[in-house]
Amino acid sequence: MSTPELEPTESAAEPDVSPETPPSPSPPRTGWTLAALIPDDGKQPPADLSDARAQNTWCAVSALWHPSLLARAAGLPKIEPIQDPSGPTPREIRLAVGGTLDLLPSGYRTQAEDAGAILLESGPDRDAMIRQIQELLGAVGTPETSDDAAMIDTARDFLALGLVHWLVRDLSIAMGHHDAINEEALARETLAGADAWQNGDRPTAVNRLRAAFEVLTQARERSYPVDAYLLDLCLLDPALPAGALAAPLESRVAITFLAQADAIESQARQDPERIAALCQAITDGWVDVVGGAYSEAEDPLLPLESTFWQLRRGGAVYREHLEERNVETFARRRFGLSTQVPQLARRFGFRFAVHFALDGGKFPIRSEPKRLWESPDGSNLESLLRVPMPADRPSRGLMFPWLLAATMRNDHVATVPLVHWPAPVASWYLDLRRAATHSPVFGRWTTLNDYFHLTDRPYETFRPQPDAYATPYLAQSAARHEPEPISRLARHHRLRAGVEAVQWTRALALALSSTLQGAPADPHEHDPADDVAAVENAVETGKHADAATALETLEPLWAKVLVGKIGSAGSGTHPKPRPGYLVVNPLGVARRVAVVLPDAAADLRPEGGLRAAQLTDDGVAAVVDLPAFGFAWIPRECDPERPASPLGNVSASGRVLKNESIEVEIDDESGGIRSIMGVGESTARLGQQFVMTGLGEADGKPIVSRMKRERFEVEYAGPALVQAVATSRLVDPADGRAVARVDLRYRLWTGRPVVEIDVSLSDIDPNWAANAAGADPWKHYLACRWAWPDSSAMLRRTVFFTPELTELDRPETPDALDVSTRRQRTALIFGGLPYHQKAGGRMLDTLLVAGSEAGRNFRVGVVLDLEHPFHAAQDWLAPAPVVATDDGPPAMGDRGWLMNVDHKAVAITHVGFTPTTFDDRGWGLVVHLVETSGQAARCRLRFFRNPTWARQCDFQGEAVVDLNVDGDAVLLDLMPNELARIEVSFG
Repeated sequence: MSTPELEPTESAAEPDVSPETPPSPSPPRTGWTLAALIPDDGKQPPADLSDARAQNTWCAVSALWHPSLLARAAGLPKIEPIQDPSGPTPREIRLAVGGTLDLLPSGYRTQAEDAGAILLESGPDRDAMIRQIQELLGAVGTPETSDDAAMIDTARDFLALGLVHWLVRDLSIAMGHHDAINEEALARETLAGADAWQNGDRPTAVNRLRAAFEVLTQARERSYPVDAYLLDLCLLDPALPAGALAAPLESRVAITFLAQADAIESQARQDPERIAALCQAITDGWVDVVGGAYSEAEDPLLPLESTFWQLRRGGAVYREHLEERNVETFARRRFGLSTQVPQLARRFGFRFAVHFALDGGKFPIRSEPKRLWESPDGSNLESLLRVPMPADRPSRGLMFPWLLAATMRNDHVATVPLVHWPAPVASWYLDLRRAATHSPVFGRWTTLNDYFHLTDRPYETFRPQPDAYATPYLAQSAARHEPEPISRLARHHRLRAGVEAVQWTRALALALSSTLQGAPADPHEHDPADDVAAVENAVETGKHADAATALETLEPLWAKVLVGKIGSAGSGTHPKPRPGYLVVNPLGVARRVAVVLPDAAADLRPEGGLRAAQLTDDGVAAVVDLPAFGFAWIPRECDPERPASPLGNVSASGRVLKNESIEVEIDDESGGIRSIMGVGESTARLGQQFVMTGLGEADGKPIVSRMKRERFEVEYAGPALVQAVATSRLVDPADGRAVARVDLRYRLWTGRPVVEIDVSLSDIDPNWAANAAGADPWKHYLACRWAWPDSSAMLRRTVFFTPELTELDRPETPDALDVSTRRQRTALIFGGLPYHQKAGGRMLDTLLVAGSEAGRNFRVGVVLDLEHPFHAAQDWLAPAPVVATDDGPPAMGDRGWLMNVDHKAVAITHVGFTPTTFDDRGWGLVVHLVETSGQAARCRLRFFRNPTWARQCDFQGEAVVDLNVDGDAVLLDLMPNELARIEVSFG
C-alpha cells in the first residue's frame, strides 16, 4: 500500500536512484563539524515541555541541515545531549537549544572558546539562525542568496530531512532499535545532494534527497515493516476568510477537511475557485471532506427533528458544492456526541464516524484507534476513537516519534491522527508534510475515508451509556458572553414544537383535501411561498424572532384549513348545527389541554370533549379532552339542559391548591412549594424554591440565598382552574439585602395531573449579574431548586425521549427528569431548559440564569405517576389550535382522530405530506417515529383512511423494507430505541 502517485516537481527527467549500490570510495571530506546540543537527547520529552523550548529545539536540530552548511561540512550534523556533550574542537559549530545554556557542564563555554569552536544559541526563527551561521561560514554566494523559488524549496526539503532524521532516530530508540539508520548511506546521499545544490544542479540534489529519505524509510521499516497511518485533519469554520483552503491544498499530501456544511458553503461563496480545486483534489484521491450537519448546533440538547434538519440540510449543501458527492464520515469539531449518533448517522447514509470532540466535554476514550460504535438499537459505525494530536503545538512535534512508537507497539493498525486549523500550524508539521512528498518515512499519509477502506473492519463493539457523555455548552456560552445561553434553548424547543404542529395540520389538511377531491392536493395552494419550510429554516438558523412572527400567521392558517376539511368530511350534516370551536391536537398522544375560547359563553357546561370551563381575565378557559392526532368540537353557547361542571374538583384552601390527583402546599415563609403530593398521600413527594449562588463564602462554604415571601394570593378557585400567585425576594444571608425578586404563578387544571409553574425574575443585583458574566456558570447561578425526601430515589433523565438512569452530578436533559421510588414516579418537566445540577443527595437545581443570561421568564412543571414522561414533555410545548366554526359539530362527530399509533412507548415526532411516494405510487404521508422504552415494539399505525402501500426507509429516502398494510393500519416492528421513517401511500 502506498500513497497516490505524485507529479514530479521538475519537468527534467529524474533518474531512478537507489542507495543500495554505493559509488566508488571518494576521498574523505573536510570542512566544518556541525552539532546540535539538545536536552534529554534520546529520551521521551517531559509532559510539561513548553512550546517555546520545543520550537527552539526544532530550530537547533534542523537549521544545521541547510544545504549551504552541509556543503561546507565534513559530515552530517550530530545531535548530542546538552547535559553531557563531547569535547569541542576547532572548526566546529555547536548550536545549543535556546534557553538551555545553563544545562551545559561547568566551564564548557570557556573550553569551546579556547578550542576555537563556535557556540551558538538557537531561537524560534530557523531562517534567521541559518543566515547567522552562513555569515560565520562565509556561505554568502549565489546559491545562498538566490531568489529562485525552486532552489529555495529544495533547501527547505533538506531542512525537513534534518528534522525527520532526528525523529526517526528517536522512533528507533523508542522501538528498541538504536542503530536502525544506515548513517553511512544517509551521509553519502545527503552530502552529495548538498554539493549538487551548492553547484546549482537542482535535479541531482532532488534525486539525492529522495534517496536520503528512502534510507530513513528503510530505517523505520526495520522497526515496523507494515504501513502506519497518518491522518491529517484540517478544520474549517464558516468564519474563516477567503483563501483559507490555499495553504492546505498547496502540497499533494493526503489531507482531510473536517468541515460542517456551512463552512463549505461559506468558502464556496467567498472563494469558488478553490472549492473547484478542492473537488478536483477529491477526485484525484488525496483530499477528503468529513462532517455531517449543516452547522455545529447543540444537538444533544435540541429536539430530535432539529438534528434531522441539520443532517438533511447539511447533506444538500455538501452535494451542491462538492459536485453531488455525499460525505461518508460523520465528524464534528464541536461536541456533539451521544448514544444515538451511530443510528442517526446510519439513517442519513454515513458509513464511518469519529468519536471525539475537539472543544471539550466529557466522552469515553478508548486505547485502541478503531471500534464499532454502537447505538442502543444495534446500529453501528466503524469509528475512529483516537483523539488527534494538535499539529499547531511545537511541543507535540517532539512527542510525535514516541506516540508513533506507542501505536506501533500496541495497536493492530498503527494510527496517529493530527489536527489543526489552516493557519497557524507548527513548523515541524510543515516539515513532515514536505518529507512525505519524497517518501512515506513514518507511514502512509491518507485521508480518513481511505483509512477506513484500507484497514480491517474491527469486530469489537463499543456501546457507551448516556452518562458517559456531558456537553461543555454552558461553560462555552458563558465564556463567549452569549446573552441567552439558557433561555435560547428553551425558546428553540417551543418554536420547534410549533413548527411540527404546523407541519402536522398542513399534512392532514392536504391529505383530507386529496381524499375529498380524489387527486393530490397542491401543497402550495394555501401557502404559495412555502413559508412552512422557511419558518423551519429560521428556527434552526437562530432567527427566532422571525420564526415566532411567521408561526403566528401559519398556525391559525393551516388549523383553519384543516378544520374546514374536517367539516367537509363525513356524510350529511348535524341535524342541529351550532356555533362552536374545533380544538385540534397535533400530537400523537391523547391530551387533556387547557385552551382559551374567544367569545364563548361564560357558563359553558361539560359536553363532548369539554370537561370544564370558567371565565378568566384572558377569556373563557376550558379543559378539553383530545384524542391523539385528533380533534374535539366545543359549543360556543351554553346548553342549559346539561348539568353544570361539578364543584370541588379543583379548590384552594389557605395555601393549599388541589385538583383530583395533586395537592400543592405553598410555603408560608418562602413562597415556594412546601410540598407536592398525590391526593390521599401523607408524605410530600417534592418541594421547590429558588436559590442564588455565587454570593461568597462563609466558613469555607459557599453562601446560598434565602427565599422570603412578600405576597401570596389565590386568583382562581374553580371549577376548571385553581391559580395562585406569590412574590418572594432572594436575600443574601450575610447582610440581609435583597438580590433578586421572584414572581410565581402556580396553576392546576381539573383532570390534569400537572402542576404548572410560571416564573418571572426581576431586580437581580447588578453586581451579582456582572460577576456572573465572568464566573463559572456551574458555581454562580440562579436556579429553581427541587428537593425530595428519599435520598435513595432514582433519577431518570430523558435522552431522545427515553428515560435513562443517571448518576451524574449534572444530568442534562431539556425534556424531563423522573424522580422514582418503588411506588411513585414524579416527573419534572423543563420545556427546553437543559442544565441541571445536584445539590447534595436529594436536591437538584435547574439553572435559569447563569453567565450573561438575559432571559427572565421561564416555565416548568411537575407530573405525577406518568409511565412515559415524553408524553408530558410533548404536551408541555405543543400548541392546541382553536378554530371557531359556525355549524358544528362535524359530521364525523364531536370528537375524532385522523391517525394514531397503538403503542404508548412509541413517539411520533413528525408527520409531513408528500405529493408522491415511492415508484410514483401517489400522494401520501411521511411519519417519523422513535421507540422510547428501550424494548422492541410491535405497533399499528392507523389512519383516517386505508393506505394502499407503506415502506420503511432511511432519512435519505432509500428503502429499508416494505411494510404490511392491514385495513386502516400499517404494521411496524421497532427495535429498542429505533428511529424510523415511514412513507405511507394513499393514492
